[in-house]
Amino acid sequence: MKKNSQSLMSKYSEKPMKKKRTASKSEDELPVMTHYEQRYKGMSRELTEKKPPETLDEKIKKRESLKKPSKTQSEMPSKVQVEIGGNHYLLGCTENISEARIRKIAAIANEILTTTKESNPGLTNSKINALALIDACDRLLSLKDENSNMKTELMYLQQKVNLEEESIKSEPTPMEILASESSN
Repeated sequence: MKKNSQSLMSKYSEKPMKKKRTASKSEDELPVMTHYEQRYKGMSRELTEKKPPETLDEKIKKRESLKKPSKTQSEMPSKVQVEIGGNHYLLGCTENISEARIRKIAAIANEILTTTKESNPGLTNSKINALALIDACDRLLSLKDENSNMKTELMYLQQKVNLEEESIKSEPTPMEILASESSN
């Protein structure tokens, strides 16, 4: 049994394989590795060439170029704390929207939500929020309709005024008639 186990071990061990490999090819026949290229995310980098180590200034410049410019205190949006429906929110205001406008919008939203909650006391908060949103959209549509009607009325009145001015200008006044006769 010892012989069988030894023959199996010799058959599958690495020692005989090494001998077979080295016996079949000599070291002169193996290709010499002259160039190695590593590819990562579409970029290739030569690993065989020696690069001088980066100086501390170069590393700092590289890091600063990668950073986004930080905003100054005046560029950063200020925060406004508002309460809508019993919840506190912290909203940011920018150049386009002032603090006063945000507070006014929040007050209107709180008013709509409060009236919806008072008129429907048995509903859950999510249903109350949905009804308040529907109410706000209804108000928005009615204001848009009113705005459209006012624009139409304004255009009508402007045309009427323009027609009246043209009719007045077409008939010369008696003074204009005298002035035109005296110049001839």
